[in-house]
Amino acid sequence: MFKDPKIWLGLALMLLLLAFSVRGVEWGLFWAAMGRADWRWMALALPLYLVGYWSRARRVAQILAPVKAVPTSRALPPLVIGFFFNNILPARLGEFVFAYLLGKREGISRSASLAAVVISRIFDGFTILAFFLFGLFAFLDLGAAGGGVGEIVGKLYWAAIAGALVFSLVLGACFCLIVWNEFSMALVDKMLFILPARFSSKGKLALEKFVSGLELLKDGKALVKVFLFNFLPWTMELFTYYFMARTFGLELTLRQCSLVMGATNLAMIAPGGPGGIGPFESSGLVVMSALYGVEKNLALAYIVTVHAIILLPINAWGFFYMLREGISFQDALSEKKGRN
Repeated sequence: MFKDPKIWLGLALMLLLLAFSVRGVEWGLFWAAMGRADWRWMALALPLYLVGYWSRARRVAQILAPVKAVPTSRALPPLVIGFFFNNILPARLGEFVFAYLLGKREGISRSASLAAVVISRIFDGFTILAFFLFGLFAFLDLGAAGGGVGEIVGKLYWAAIAGALVFSLVLGACFCLIVWNEFSMALVDKMLFILPARFSSKGKLALEKFVSGLELLKDGKALVKVFLFNFLPWTMELFTYYFMARTFGLELTLRQCSLVMGATNLAMIAPGGPGGIGPFESSGLVVMSALYGVEKNLALAYIVTVHAIILLPINAWGFFYMLREGISFQDALSEKKGRN
């Protein structure tokens, strides 16, 4: 594991981003806030968050249904292991680990498994935006009024618009691959002609298998059903934010927690450091301190604790599945084994 340079790159990037996000913090006040926390609320927050992973695995099974019937229980271990690697590797490389392990486990091409990941992330993006805007619309007048807080709100609105545009473009590209398949494949052929024949043929074959994993997009009813189901895991995560606010004596409403959850998760959408450490804390502090007026050290204690709940239990769970399934780090990170 520790011989892999990606591990060390991820660790270095994580420490750099974390140091940048917590600059100016008074650590004495931070630890005082941690000491005053009522940790009994975690008994409600943690189980909700972990149960949400079952619904994420169920969503994967629904997306793959047109390709192969995969029980939720069999989709869960590769999913959790993939999240584990997302938390220790940079650039969201855990998504590829998940696609590889799921494909190997279920006899599905890695490209088709990756298509399920892409659809999942598109749904996640639009769902996060829905929660984000639900919270942000409460500040609609402030955004129009201008000023310091108004300027921050305005930037958050632009961030939401940019996010919606990116997700829409990716979804549109996937639909084009499905609806205009022959045209898309011909276009790919023209783009791949510069590569040696054996690479261009492999690239085209991988794309064909990727498209096969997008079959759900042909069924409008099933597509809407999966999208609505996707609100279940995110609602569970929302209550995790809500209960953890109570841990620190913060009387945040569900709508306010919705904005915090949306901001922290949108900040992690783009590939970056392991587990989104750094962007998660920075975006959470902006909402908590600048918009809600929470003292920075207390806000950081809350944000760091929520992030710890998101990262640490799933890491332990993923490591457990690796031991149970007999999967080594080298096997999970393999790019040459398995099928395309």
